Amino acid sequence: MSAVVEDTRTVAISQAVVNAMIAHAQREAPKECCGLLVGSAGRVDENVATRNIAGTPETRYEVDPREHIALNRTLRGSGREVVGVYHSHPRGPARPSPTDVAEAFYPDFIYVIVSMEQASHADVRAFEIVAGHANELTIVRAPILRSFRSS
Repeated sequence: MSAVVEDTRTVAISQAVVNAMIAHAQREAPKECCGLLVGSAGRVDENVATRNIAGTPETRYEVDPREHIALNRTLRGSGREVVGVYHSHPRGPARPSPTDVAEAFYPDFIYVIVSMEQASHADVRAFEIVAGHANELTIVRAPILRSFRSS
């Protein structure tokens, strides 16, 4: 199991984005959903659902790199950028798995995990993953700044 360290750093995410990520996870269950997070440093103001192209989507996720590249092109000159990635754990906790940590190739990214383990409610947590260590970030609910694409 990977070590998770609690951190005092925060990330601002609007409730609308949290709700959209939960809805995406519910639609894709029992497979893992995934998507990209758009915003600026320390702030997520949009989630963009992507296809999970992993060979075993019930237990892994992989964002389609074509969708990642296309989103980067769309955001050019907008003052916003891809700041992270999210995925779901349909049957597990909202903690990075050893595979999640090993495959966290972007040290500046925010990694959000949506756990659907408890049927009564989703658990949404954010992490930064650097050099094999996952640090939990406190999610602060932020006001909506932009209109969102449908996810």
